[in-house]
Amino acid sequence: MTGVHFAPDGVLVREALRRLADGSRSSVELAAEVLGMHGCPPAMARRLVAQLLDGIPEVVRDGREGDAWRLAGGGRRTGKPAARELLDLRYAVVDVETNGGVAGGNGRVVEIAIVDVDRGAIGGCYSTLVDAGVTIPPWITRLTGIRTEMTHGAPSFSQICDRVRGHLRGRVFVAHNAAYDWGFLRAEMRRAGAGLPRGPRLCTVHMARRLLPGLERRGLDSVADYYGIEIRERHRARGDAVATARILVRMLADAERRGWTTWPALREALGPIPTHGRGRRRGRHPGRQERANNGTGDNDGTSDGT
Repeated sequence: MTGVHFAPDGVLVREALRRLADGSRSSVELAAEVLGMHGCPPAMARRLVAQLLDGIPEVVRDGREGDAWRLAGGGRRTGKPAARELLDLRYAVVDVETNGGVAGGNGRVVEIAIVDVDRGAIGGCYSTLVDAGVTIPPWITRLTGIRTEMTHGAPSFSQICDRVRGHLRGRVFVAHNAAYDWGFLRAEMRRAGAGLPRGPRLCTVHMARRLLPGLERRGLDSVADYYGIEIRERHRARGDAVATARILVRMLADAERRGWTTWPALREALGPIPTHGRGRRRGRHPGRQERANNGTGDNDGTSDGT
């Protein structure tokens, strides 16, 4: 069975978490109890339950063949799943550089970087230029230093798609204005015919609005300067992703000091998730602001996205 998609915060996921609060369950048991598919063949149950629960941070696979599921850290027999501490979650901090177009239209990813953050510590970084078969305009080259000829011989996104998905799987997707980077990755994965990775997303711009309310501007430079973080290779995917990862670590520590120690507590503290990825500040030329936003994925204004 293909083409089945489940919302990460949907009723079926919540029901699965409720069931797992009472202990480990096999895929066949979850297919029956949660999806109502009694007598489901084991292979189909494994596929369906994997689509349901892969990428949900509260859940991990169990058993030798990964055919059972349990709550990470164990469940409490209270009817509610145990909430994981923020510092126990695994994060994938992403930055993309583009050709300046619009995600889902003529915009293409020309460079990507993904930094692992585990238990509050920064791990490895995957980064590569991407040959999207497009010409990089001069204003993007002036901003990023990426020239069209630099992408020649680099892998296409379809060639790296599985590797990108592997880096994102089971992690919280993080970016500085996450709607921008997520929008471009979603468009590229759809072009490659790949399914979208599931799981929660977190925006460090949105976090800055709550954690740093006195900060006038919330672009990457401003937030990094606040935390005393140096950005090496600004407007290159690796440099910006590493800086964002360092900002995330500091922000998670700030959130913990405020008592926002679990994912539900953080989400409640951050409030409603913005649905837009770019804002235009008053007094700026609309076309110029849109072009700058599309090219850099950065935003110093009051709008943000997750």
